[in-house]
Amino acid sequence: GMVAASDSRATFGDLRALTAQNDTMTKLFALTPHVVVSLAGTAEIGMQLMEDLGKTLAAQNVDGASAVMAAVRTHSREQYAEWFPGWQIQANAANTAPQRPELQMLIVGYDQAEGAFTVPKIYQLISSFDFAPMLTTTGFGLQGVPQYALYLLNRLYLPEATIDELKALAAYVITETESQDGKVGGPVQMATVTSSAGCGILSPGDVEEIVSANATRSDQLRSSFYSS
Repeated sequence: GMVAASDSRATFGDLRALTAQNDTMTKLFALTPHVVVSLAGTAEIGMQLMEDLGKTLAAQNVDGASAVMAAVRTHSREQYAEWFPGWQIQANAANTAPQRPELQMLIVGYDQAEGAFTVPKIYQLISSFDFAPMLTTTGFGLQGVPQYALYLLNRLYLPEATIDELKALAAYVITETESQDGKVGGPVQMATVTSSAGCGILSPGDVEEIVSANATRSDQLRSSFYSS
């Protein structure tokens, strides 16, 4: 199985100065039966894209990570071209035009092979790269504030981990990032994707149980270091 997770914090203002937060953002979407999309950056724009795409993909009976990635990419590029004509894709030294709002998306799910959804795929799409498809081959994907999570995943991720272990790890890297960076926070959102059952969004109560259990894991990590 696969696990996707996010925080729920939106940060408003200049990140180098005074900011405000709201911790009720939805950043995780079960877009099709076997594909979850998570958002970072200007999540409000991403939420509008997901609302439009959810209806379209359902009407067209589209499923599978690669097909959904292509649909998300096409729709995002079209909408950005309509909403921000003439805006820079990336900032440059000349600073002659406003920069398009940054949006990052992870597409997490399964592709179909021989009639079954059995091929796991993780794609990343980033507005500053004009939503060019980036296929992840490490077994995990990151967006938003990735530095702390990347360190932890490089140390702790195992390809053979069970889906319950992956849920614990996904929550852990988010809450650890939150402890170091105020741009991350709020309730953790989480979804699972399996080839047999498809997508499932975890309830807030189930996620909170995972986060609470991780407190014990964190204490055990500290204790194992000093006891050795």
